[in-house]
Amino acid sequence: MDDDRISHVPIELLIQIFCALTYKEILTCRLACKFFDTVIRNDARLQYKIQLGLNGQQDGPSTNCLNVHDRLLILNEYQAAWDQLRFDPMMIVDMESDRIWEIRGNVLSQASEESLVFVQLPSRVRNIDERRWSLNRVHIPLRDYAFDPAQDLLILVESHGDVHFRDYEHHIHLRTLSTGDAHPSATITKIVCSRLVYPISYEIRISSEYLAVGFYTGAMNPDNLLCIWNWKTGERQMELPGAILAYAFLTKHHIILIRKQADAELLILDLRSISPCLESPVDEVECICTFRFPTLKQDKSIDYADIRSEPTFDWSPDPALAVPFHVSSEQRLFVVTMRTQDFESSITFLIPRDTLLRHFHDVPDLPPKHRVEWNEWGPKGARAMRTPSGHSSSWLRNVYGMRFVFMEEGDNSSVLVADFNQAAFRKALFNEETMSASSYSSEHPQRMKLMIEATTLDGSWSMFVNPVITSLPFRYANVPLPPDDEIGYEAAMVSEDSIIVVDFDMTEKTRYYVLSI
Repeated sequence: MDDDRISHVPIELLIQIFCALTYKEILTCRLACKFFDTVIRNDARLQYKIQLGLNGQQDGPSTNCLNVHDRLLILNEYQAAWDQLRFDPMMIVDMESDRIWEIRGNVLSQASEESLVFVQLPSRVRNIDERRWSLNRVHIPLRDYAFDPAQDLLILVESHGDVHFRDYEHHIHLRTLSTGDAHPSATITKIVCSRLVYPISYEIRISSEYLAVGFYTGAMNPDNLLCIWNWKTGERQMELPGAILAYAFLTKHHIILIRKQADAELLILDLRSISPCLESPVDEVECICTFRFPTLKQDKSIDYADIRSEPTFDWSPDPALAVPFHVSSEQRLFVVTMRTQDFESSITFLIPRDTLLRHFHDVPDLPPKHRVEWNEWGPKGARAMRTPSGHSSSWLRNVYGMRFVFMEEGDNSSVLVADFNQAAFRKALFNEETMSASSYSSEHPQRMKLMIEATTLDGSWSMFVNPVITSLPFRYANVPLPPDDEIGYEAAMVSEDSIIVVDFDMTEKTRYYVLSI
């Protein structure tokens, strides 16, 4: 490109044009000519947009009064803190009860006999202060609960009936997180689900106006139930009984689920194509897309499955926090764990949302039953691993955005942090290739390492017929923990700004240890 001709274009006009592009398109423009490169490098707005994209973040609300230059400085400090594992001194939170707890959007919550206790986890870099509050007016026999700080929404679940006569009714109360009163955006105060299901556990997910509740019986031949409502209107969107083992929101209109069957598959359902009046078993509902896992051995079947992804795709932080930026809606990692009935094999698949979206289009009239074979999506689009020994059905908040945390088998002295943000991986790989190893190591002594080599899962313990080879790259590092001479740390969890470690003790009060940036 002729730099002399383009240099006559007003700089501010060029910047406005560049600001309308994606961060990838801006980076491409830098390569067009030296003039473009100079303009982009010297403008804080463009640099901020590039760094947001590379680090998997999106700009915060307009209520934040920081200018772009200050946001860019904070963003660089924020990412450096995660890359170099620079945490503030450990914060300790005593558990009020081991019975029910929850973490959503950097808020840690526990249920006691009399109240719900909430702790806003702090972030020095993003200027979020620690805050604690409690709700003492619940007044219901609580079975489970969930909340969404951005919508000031608190979901409370109670059950009524007689388990012996299978006459059960579930009441789902719609309250405000700030006061515990009825939510003003809901046209009704509670949703009643009258199904003959006695669950031993619930899975509650909130996605914008959608509220999904999975009722799990824990039976060998599960009679489970998945219900989805519009919590603002109280209208039912879907009710699926049957052998559903796990589910999650993929987009606003799509859910992914695993059901108990002969083959290991991820099923994609479109809420727009399912009648709200339909109450057919999940086996009879047409899915729009099926993602096949490797072929199971003839004597193996999936007895337990779990799908984790936090936050939901359209999540936003509490507006009152006025954060400068937050995790991008495009940055979601699905942690899919499957275990066989004989307990001999348990494998976890780490799957970016983009891997799934790449294989189907978000249109209501997509031909049903589109099947994607494992070799088409899995080997390069996912990473498989033996399920960590610290994986727990109780402490399941081990993924946030594209970060996944776990404790390695036989070692509870540290937490392994794996980051699957592909843009950040490519940036780190470029830095390693263009800088000498010695200078890069001295500048970043605790930098995250790069995992490029493929992983092979094979052996008699595996549930699959053939070796499973996956190669999705990621960055990883170990976070050392203070020595624990008692029973030891049980599990690790992660939120947007923190790593939370559970120190479980049957004889004394259990504690959360929180490392925040």
